[in-house]
Amino acid sequence: MSEQGLQDDIVRWIRQNHESLSPSQQKVAEFLLKGGIDVIHLTITEIADAVGVNSSTVVRTAQALGFEGFPELQSVLRSQFLNQAKIAQRMQIGSQKLLEDLSTGDHENAHLFNTVLRDGVQNLLDLPQHVPVRIFDRAIDMIDQAGHVYIIGLGTSFPLALNFGNVLRYIRPDTTVLTPGIDPIPAQLTPLKEDDLIFSLCFARYTRETLTVMEVGKERGASVLTVTDSHVSPAATRSDLALIVPFRLRLYSNSVALFALLDAILGALSLRYPEKTRERLERLEELYQQFNLLTLDDD
Repeated sequence: MSEQGLQDDIVRWIRQNHESLSPSQQKVAEFLLKGGIDVIHLTITEIADAVGVNSSTVVRTAQALGFEGFPELQSVLRSQFLNQAKIAQRMQIGSQKLLEDLSTGDHENAHLFNTVLRDGVQNLLDLPQHVPVRIFDRAIDMIDQAGHVYIIGLGTSFPLALNFGNVLRYIRPDTTVLTPGIDPIPAQLTPLKEDDLIFSLCFARYTRETLTVMEVGKERGASVLTVTDSHVSPAATRSDLALIVPFRLRLYSNSVALFALLDAILGALSLRYPEKTRERLERLEELYQQFNLLTLDDD
């Protein structure tokens, strides 16, 4: 079955292949189906303990279903379940996971604040595993070589897209943040041409308009780069290159690692053109002073 087919209905795929699994593998498959969205954050060991099998059985179940390993299967489950889950469900699961982290952590530091901070730090440390240096460098080349960069991020991704685009314009002026509520986004895309780049921020639940912008980019021959939460997400399957920041069930989800990734992209691009970036920022500072925007005077 294709990756797109798996993504469209992984539950149906597991059910169709249930009879071909061994008895112990069937137990794992049944646990995944019954657990639904609750299984997307469980580790292999936690699933094995819950089912009463060895951890290797969980891995072999994923392989028997056509995946390289369990992380790939869990990624597809995560993509489908999060895309279908309502906001209230996701908040409830995030709160439940936070309570579990608090109850199983170091009691001396088992305060919510410390737990969330540790989780954020761990996300940052894990980021290079999901975005290897060679993939990061390819992304920088794509942005650098594009004729014009169109940035799209809607819903909760819009503030991130706007902030990223505002800074990127200082490094390379040929940048546009596609902004809802001014002109329709299709009108803002009118100048899009073959050597341009669509840069999207797209996470579960995936915004239809963002995906359509990516499709239009592909149809017009533009390059498409995305930051998304899974290699099999709708955004990843519509892109030429995907930077993966796995989704975290928190109120601010994966924002810490995402901010760090975007900051690294801006840093890498600015180092390619240090003088031009400095000159543009100096001209901006002069305009700020001329408009008296940042004065601290009491007059």
